[in-house]
Amino acid sequence: MRAELCQAGDQRVLTIGDRRIELKSGVVVRHRSGLLGQRLTIEQPGEAPFTHRYRLPWTSQLAPLWEATYDRLSAEADDPGLDLTELLGGTDDWRGAPADA
Repeated sequence: MRAELCQAGDQRVLTIGDRRIELKSGVVVRHRSGLLGQRLTIEQPGEAPFTHRYRLPWTSQLAPLWEATYDRLSAEADDPGLDLTELLGGTDDWRGAPADA
């Protein structure tokens, strides 16, 4: 997954592939993992949700099944979407909503 986050003043624009979305205040970012792939969803008040689905290499998808100590650090090494989610202040399967939310 290739993503670029640009910030100029108060405006933040996320570009994933050929898709762009302006991130406004009140944005909710969620990352979910599944057997068939990962999903990054961005919800903003008054707009349709922005969803990006992607797949990891099969070795990364199966790593939790054969690695006994698979944890968040391992997952971050395998899935760049987790770093992006954390950068945007979102939640994922490993980490819930921030305490101050």
